[in-house]
Amino acid sequence: MAGRSGDAWKGVGTAWALTGTLAAGILVWGGVGYPLDRWIGFEYLFLPIGMLIGACVSIYLVYLTYGKDR
Repeated sequence: MAGRSGDAWKGVGTAWALTGTLAAGILVWGGVGYPLDRWIGFEYLFLPIGMLIGACVSIYLVYLTYGKDR
């Protein structure tokens, strides 16, 4: 119904949760890869690997939370 104001914004919280999960995964695992690069002496090897791992893990977590049939 158009009269209920809560229905129009129902999916906004879910969208922000998905966005936050994806961004956090990339930032956290990229943040793990960056010091590894500095410690081992590589220049930007583990940073993109960590970001890729973070993206994959966060996509899987989003799938488990919101996409999997209950």
